[in-house]
Amino acid sequence: MQIRTPAKLNVFLKIIGTRGDYHELISRFIRYDELYDTITFVPGSFERFTIEGVDIPRERNILYKAFVELNRYTENPKIIDFFYHHKVVIEKRIPMGAGLGGGSSNAAGFIKLLNKILNLRLSQEEMAKIGARLGADVPFFIYGYKSANVSGIGEVIEPFEDEIPPLELKLLPIHCDTAKVYGRYREKFMEGFEIGLAKRLMKQTSREILDTIAPTKANDLYLPAIDLCPDLGRYKDEYFLSGSGSTLFRSQK
Repeated sequence: MQIRTPAKLNVFLKIIGTRGDYHELISRFIRYDELYDTITFVPGSFERFTIEGVDIPRERNILYKAFVELNRYTENPKIIDFFYHHKVVIEKRIPMGAGLGGGSSNAAGFIKLLNKILNLRLSQEEMAKIGARLGADVPFFIYGYKSANVSGIGEVIEPFEDEIPPLELKLLPIHCDTAKVYGRYREKFMEGFEIGLAKRLMKQTSREILDTIAPTKANDLYLPAIDLCPDLGRYKDEYFLSGSGSTLFRSQK
């Protein structure tokens, strides 16, 4: 009982407004299957929901939160019973705090695998609804699209017929705190919203975007991320930034 949970990259990310403490955005998400985590349900006997493989307190782990939300939504006793007899083991390959959506992908994979094993009969839409309570990126991974335009605060997901070039990734040993990057954007860089540019980028393929736009223009979080993590600035002319950082990428040359 195992599932691979892939990473994602943001080819572009434009902020087009705010909704209270949240930021409304338009972004191109692409699934990056070459980098993935693995979640396995391992049989045994356990007194409570048990997770191994990540050094995070159980109550803060997104898989525990997914377990809680699934119980709340389905009220199905099979879920609790299953985890008296199985533990969750995560093999992490996707770095944390790297803008690759590893935690969100883990949550989506957990929900999909449990839905299949226990025959919970949840539709994709229901799983996405549960996932949205855990994080804005989770629904994208629930649907499993190779490429999609994502808007709102992450809840609007539209599959996109894309052309994605081979990509070169640069994984830096830098942890970019998402909340701090968004906070710095709002403090120092939120001078206006490029809504027209965002809507034009929605219509372009990922190859076209990577070939024609400057990396810092493609991602509104690039400059605030550099402000917090100055080492990123060395790469801003050649590499694009995924999400709030710190993963860099470009078309292979």
